[in-house]
Amino acid sequence: MRFLRFLVAGLMCSATCVAGEPVKLDSVFNIDEVSFVKQPGNSTVTGTASIKLADGTTKSCAGFNVELLPIAAYSKERIVRTYGNDQQGQILLEQNPPKFTPDVPEYHDTLIKGTCDERGVFRFSNVPAGDYFVMAFIIWEDASSATPRKTGGAAMKRIHVAADSQIEAHLGGGAAPSATTVLH
Repeated sequence: MRFLRFLVAGLMCSATCVAGEPVKLDSVFNIDEVSFVKQPGNSTVTGTASIKLADGTTKSCAGFNVELLPIAAYSKERIVRTYGNDQQGQILLEQNPPKFTPDVPEYHDTLIKGTCDERGVFRFSNVPAGDYFVMAFIIWEDASSATPRKTGGAAMKRIHVAADSQIEAHLGGGAAPSATTVLH
């Protein structure tokens, strides 16, 4: 029932949200839900990410930021309201991704941050066991018009990280569902 409420809210937002107008979240950030992210970890998460642009071309995450976001009610609501689901997806800047209120600073402190290499591959080492959203932000300055503007978007995929495991996740591209492989 709660998922359905988030899904409906996400779909409503995708149809009515305007850039700059914050979306009020129902969830409250609870640091205890994501405290596992501050524990020592022994797992590895690797993968690739890309987005499919409006013109049909694909842009990889090479040189762009990628993050592991621990899953809690607050982060899940943000993801559902942005992507319309909590499994995988992409959003382009031209689709006006929502901004949120409250935007709790402690939420941003729980992210594990990295960068995709020149081949479009990311790697996180010593990841604590838990459930995460992998998010790649493929955003750049488009100087092709008279007024430069940011363009691109983000891709997301939900993963489960078990202790002492190697996870391989492939995000985005606007194609069929991407794979997640668990290697022990």
